[in-house]
Formats: sequence, C-alpha cells, structure tokens
Amino acid sequence: MGHAERAHAVLSASGAHRWLACTPSARLEEQFPDTTSEAAKEGTLAHELAELKVRNYCYTADFGKRKLTAAINKLKKQELWQDEMMGYTDDYLDYIKSIALGMKSTPYVAIEKKVNFSAYVPEGFGTADCILICGTTIHVVDFKYGKSPNGRVSAEKNPQMMLYALGAYEAYKILYQIDTIKLSIVQPRLPDGISDWECSLSELLDFGDYVKERAKLAIEGAGEFAPDSDTCKFCRARGRCQARAKQNVEMAFSPDKGKL
Repeated sequence: MGHAERAHAVLSASGAHRWLACTPSARLEEQFPDTTSEAAKEGTLAHELAELKVRNYCYTADFGKRKLTAAINKLKKQELWQDEMMGYTDDYLDYIKSIALGMKSTPYVAIEKKVNFSAYVPEGFGTADCILICGTTIHVVDFKYGKSPNGRVSAEKNPQMMLYALGAYEAYKILYQIDTIKLSIVQPRLPDGISDWECSLSELLDFGDYVKERAKLAIEGAGEFAPDSDTCKFCRARGRCQARAKQNVEMAFSPDKGKL
C-alpha cells in the first residue's frame, strides 16, 4: 500500500496535539472533508523515497541495489518529483545509519511500521517511519519534509512520537526488556533540523495513562473546547467552531488584539 492510500484513525497520532488539548474537536472534524495540499503530496513522495533508501540499507539481501534503482526510477516519473529529494532523503538515511552504528550491536529495524496503540486510544494506530531496537532501548525516528521555519517540530514530549513509541512498546515488549525510549524528528530542509528527546519507560507509560483519559473524552465528543493558535491551526472544523468564533470576538475587544 502506498503512503497516500493509508487509512487514518479518528484519533490519529498526527492530530494528537489537538485532540488531547481540545477533546471535542476530533468528532467535530469528522463533519468536514480531509483535504490535502500539494506540499503534503510532495512530502508523501519524499517519504516513499526515504523508505526505499532505508530499506536498501537495512535489508540489502531482500532489497538490493537493482530493486532500489528500479523503484527510484518509478518515483522519478511522478509529477511532483524534484531532484533535490535525493539529497534530503540521503540526510535522513545518514541519520538512521548514525543511530544504527552507534548501538552496541546490530539493531532490529522496522521501516514504515504500522503500530497499534489501541490499548491507550480507541482504535488507535499509526505508521512509524523507522523503529530501531537494541538492548533495552526503543528509538523511534520520524521524517518530516516541510521547509517552513514555522513548521519546525520538536521531539520533546511530542504526542505523535510518544504514541508511536507506545505502539512500538506494545508490539515488542514480549521480545525485549525495554527501559529507555528515544525519539527523533529529522527535518532535513531546515537548518539544524534534527530534534532528539529521551525518556524512561515509566514516563512513557505515565503519558499513556493520561492519554487514556483524554482519548475517552475525545471518542465520545465530550470535554471542553480549547481554542488556541496551535490546536486550531490545522483543524478542519476551525471555520465552523463556535468556541473559536467566541474566542476571536473576545480577543477582538481585548487590549492585545489577535485571531486564532
């Protein structure tokens, strides 16, 4: 299945920063179509290229140079292809290599792994770009192709990444005695575009308990609306949200005028 055809959960990992803060927003958004942009499509294409390169590096026997070249040539025929994608995805691959080579032994690597975090979020699932496991550590890496400085994303306490980590932990806890979680976001089109964060397993599981409570409200469409510049930015319901409209009216008559 291609990246663009993948299903999306009602309480998605990518939207977790929104529905965790504003629990009724998830059900409200269902009333509006999930549209995409050319930038998003471009990002999807870059993700597909990045996946091919990491697969070739980690699983050369099954996906060797000839298969890699053929697959890349196929991607190059797509309308949104840009030659600069080769360099940016090389940067991502180099980071994956640096992680793998820095581990005490050859890590287990899962590429574009569908992770299930339904133990914490009803019907919760998502796709982690790359998961590396060595010893007692799970390292989850996310590739982002955006180039806007306003779109810089931090790995620190990132809810999307922490949900992926919860899903990875649930998938592999029988096989590995995990005690450390590492999260990394690679944004190669931005200067200093790598963000890393580490936490203990207990911290991750505490986050899981918090998520359970918030997800229960979100799936029921319950809780309080919490309009904010960050939560409203990409919300599909932002144009029809009464709570946001009310807040904008209040802000219009406040000394520090603004708009969400």
